Amino acid sequence: MQKKIIALALAGLASSAAFAQSNVTIYGRMDYGYLYRGDDSGASLNVDNRGEFASGIGSGSRIGFKGAEDLGNGLKAIFQAEFGLGMDTNTGLNSTRNAYVGLTGNFGTVVGGRLDGVRYGVFNKYDAFAGGHIGNFTQMTSQVDRANNAIAYISPAFLGGLTATLAYSSHIGDSNILSLDPQEGKATALINGNDGDAVLYTAMLNYANGPLSLTADYEVVNFMGGQTTGAASLYDKDTVYTLGGSWDFGVVKLGALYDNQTLEARNGSDAADIDSWFVSASVPLGKFLVKATYGETEDDQASSSKSSKFGIGLDYNLSKRTKLYTGYAIIDNDDNAGAMLNPAANCSTGRTGCTNYGTQGGEIGIAHVF
Repeated sequence: MQKKIIALALAGLASSAAFAQSNVTIYGRMDYGYLYRGDDSGASLNVDNRGEFASGIGSGSRIGFKGAEDLGNGLKAIFQAEFGLGMDTNTGLNSTRNAYVGLTGNFGTVVGGRLDGVRYGVFNKYDAFAGGHIGNFTQMTSQVDRANNAIAYISPAFLGGLTATLAYSSHIGDSNILSLDPQEGKATALINGNDGDAVLYTAMLNYANGPLSLTADYEVVNFMGGQTTGAASLYDKDTVYTLGGSWDFGVVKLGALYDNQTLEARNGSDAADIDSWFVSASVPLGKFLVKATYGETEDDQASSSKSSKFGIGLDYNLSKRTKLYTGYAIIDNDDNAGAMLNPAANCSTGRTGCTNYGTQGGEIGIAHVF
């Protein structure tokens, strides 16, 4: 009997050792609150007030799995799979936010899968609202928020805190950069080679040293063929460059960003030339955090197209993982501009599936991360 117990114990230890070779972490965020929007400005007319309880106001509710396996000699295999969670409806796990597998070591990191957009991350990094809340500025701009069919390389730090990121997608899929279904001619994409694909190239430099952070990002999306070649209403290329920076003074953290996006039509003309900028600040006060962002976006190819947004928010940290939050935001549109509010940073006005609404509103909610 004693020998059987020892044998079972050894078998259990062997099983535990085999499992321990891969370290897996479950993580997530549960975010729920009340959102109120209304008013009108510019082209957003006749808007009644709207109030609703909703999931993911401060940032999208989610659940994810990530892990690593030590392969020896400083090399590790890494993976992550993260899913959106609609905790206020019957949608359950409603989307793949990101998913990748790759290797990391002394050479840097290489991953492939559905990846978060690099420029999207830069906007969220320097906005005090960090990609959520009704006050975020990122939702005022069109973004490749996530890229399908992508691969990325992130270098190790050099020159005292400088890192480089290179990314490529053979076909980014749908995103809020524009509505890609009619653009890409998907009905013919599998017949005519890569016609209809939206190919993304990204190069970013980031410097982080103490309280200082600086970022420069350059991205190009080439639209390969697709429908109605030569039509001015369809795009040939989308080019963006983004500059951002922040300094943490301790008592206040200040951030700023400038971005230019140029959409080139297939007849060679510029269909859009959009300049965007914002300034942002966050002030810690004990368990409180005060946040504010102001910015503007304008298409130089269209008259009376400027939209400005101001957002202010307050967090109260009940613990390191749980907080209460509230906030207010207002958009001012020129006569031909129609930007509307959405707490989701990847929801520019007009994106399919986004419920942008009103030009003035507030929020209150609770968030827990695990």
